[in-house]
Amino acid sequence: MTQCPNCKDEIKSGFLKDNHLVNEKQVAFIHDFTENTSESYCGHCINDMLKEAKDNFQEELAQLKIRLETELQHIPIVTIHSPTNWEYNTLGIVTAQSVIGTGLISEIASSWTDFLGKESNIFNSKIKKGEDNCMIILRTKALLMGAHAILGTDIDYSEVGGSKGMLMVCMAGTAIRFTNSSHPGMDIEALEKLQKCKMRLEYMMSKDLGKETLFLFD
Repeated sequence: MTQCPNCKDEIKSGFLKDNHLVNEKQVAFIHDFTENTSESYCGHCINDMLKEAKDNFQEELAQLKIRLETELQHIPIVTIHSPTNWEYNTLGIVTAQSVIGTGLISEIASSWTDFLGKESNIFNSKIKKGEDNCMIILRTKALLMGAHAILGTDIDYSEVGGSKGMLMVCMAGTAIRFTNSSHPGMDIEALEKLQKCKMRLEYMMSKDLGKETLFLFD
């Protein structure tokens, strides 16, 4: 090959005027994350192409993470063990723990509400945060297993750390995958799209930008 397939510059070897084609990993990285499909690239055009590919990579990665965080809600978490008319395979158990600090102010406020016979909104909000964290963890673990839902979910609360004012919220359930494509109230198509999104994210996370771009970026 005497010229670059992309920029058409001459391919040549020399002490002062060397211009060679880049390696296959760089070409594959550019093909994955740009619309450019040139057979190869040379030392004169590779930096611009890799910068475009890296920018697109980082933008897509950020969008995938946001999309996953939003669409995780499609994975239902239920407390019953065998919902009526659900046909599924069991994939395994999923667990989650979230430790939250109550803090001195929360402790004092809780003492006053206990004395007055009222609920402590401060404590309740912290417990709610722990529950939300656990549900995110459960759904994430279920997604990684290829699950569509979590059954038989149990939740427990306990105090940890002695006098340090720490509460632990624990959740556990069984990850399952539906064996048929129709379930009342379930958006199976959305669950499958979520799985594809997860697979794309896993593929992107496997990329080592340093090796793919040969440290051409700051």
